[in-house]
Amino acid sequence: MASFGREFIGRQVIDSNGDSLGTLDDIVIDIRSGVILELLVKLEDDLDPSRLPWPSNESVCNVPADEVERISSRIHLKR
Repeated sequence: MASFGREFIGRQVIDSNGDSLGTLDDIVIDIRSGVILELLVKLEDDLDPSRLPWPSNESVCNVPADEVERISSRIHLKR
């Protein structure tokens, strides 16, 4: 079954401990290959982006797609 990116926008993104990182704001896709490169995650207000292992711009964190463990009703990260 095919999925479309907009189906995942707004889903909660959680780390391996089950703590919320924020919500999926957008997806970066390689136009030539169609491969998802990054998830743009709108961070929770109480998170300090400088303490995260991924780059961030203001309140949005760029999480590499290979950090995703699985996607269900929430997006689960490997760490």
